[in-house]
Amino acid sequence: MDNTLIANAGEFFVCSQLSKKGIITLMTPKNNPLFDIIATDNLGKSHVVIQVKTMGINNKQGWKLNKQITVRKNNPNLFLVLVDLKENELNDFLVYKYDDFVDRVNEVYQDYINKPHYRTGQPKKDVFFRWFDYKDFNEEDNIRKNDWTPLTAKLM
Repeated sequence: MDNTLIANAGEFFVCSQLSKKGIITLMTPKNNPLFDIIATDNLGKSHVVIQVKTMGINNKQGWKLNKQITVRKNNPNLFLVLVDLKENELNDFLVYKYDDFVDRVNEVYQDYINKPHYRTGQPKKDVFFRWFDYKDFNEEDNIRKNDWTPLTAKLM
């Protein structure tokens, strides 16, 4: 499946999940640099913005992320939702406050970079992307699966 279709599917699925919870969602124009969805309560009194990262059905390597994900934004209304698309079962969603996710990605990357290259024993070089995979999950990541509370609490 084309990467654009995968990204679109993830955004639509996030909107669907939030709509089922009575939250109004609006997708932003494509290529918005920071967020993909604006979500608000039905009175428009509170809102959050959401960046969506989607892992395709055939992806076995986790979420591959741009290096820009390593910078905190200090915005309490900014969230990130990881979508794991499934073919014959329900999709999984992992909801993070954006800066919490940045911290986790940086932690995983530091663990990676601090280990010498497995073949040569040499230090690893910086790469221009980051990744996040189930093998890197800790207990806190696992309890986020399909828990929309961090996001919905801001809107209810």
